[in-house]
Amino acid sequence: MALIGYGAFAALGGALIYANLPTRLTIGAVAPTASYLAKAKLVPVRGNPEEPEKIDKSEEIEASKIFEKGPTMVMAVRRPGCLLCRKEAKELSTLQPEMEKNGIRLIAVVHEKRGVNAFKPYFKGDVYFDEDKHFYGPNQRWLPIWMGVLRFGTYLNVWNSKKAGFDGNLHGEGRLLGGVYLIADGELQYAHLEKEWGDAANIDEVTQAIHKFGKKGN
Repeated sequence: MALIGYGAFAALGGALIYANLPTRLTIGAVAPTASYLAKAKLVPVRGNPEEPEKIDKSEEIEASKIFEKGPTMVMAVRRPGCLLCRKEAKELSTLQPEMEKNGIRLIAVVHEKRGVNAFKPYFKGDVYFDEDKHFYGPNQRWLPIWMGVLRFGTYLNVWNSKKAGFDGNLHGEGRLLGGVYLIADGELQYAHLEKEWGDAANIDEVTQAIHKFGKKGN
């Protein structure tokens, strides 16, 4: 029995160590190119927070058409109902006036429709449905539930979000990690790949990217 106990303890320890390794080593971290993202088929998500989400395929647009209008900051949302994603959306939105001043459009893409309209009050930009999960590839990063639960950063991020007054739910698919991208001049000028649940883009780095690649910096 003692051997079984030691074995279980060792297995748990090994799982904890593996789960907390940098996720670039376990699930990868390859940033997409601007040309790849430009091929995404996006559909705007219509409706207010009190209404069901409305998707009209006739409104489908290629991401390249959005990029052609000027520099674009994109938040690829992991899960609209997640309090961690809502916190990041709110923080990014505090920079929206600065983005607008520098000619940068702010948008979000989601890979599922559920909970999008309830997410909108946290985000000051248009939200698009990316059915093919294009903005989450080409090397999609799926964080297994068990790994996310065992990561110490998960609990720190949740605690910080709750402390800041955010709440959410557990509805939807939360394993596919998202990111934040700035596309300008046909290039990916800034990229943040989410490393774990609640790993938000660094606001100072985003601000620097805005100033460097906005219309004033061109």
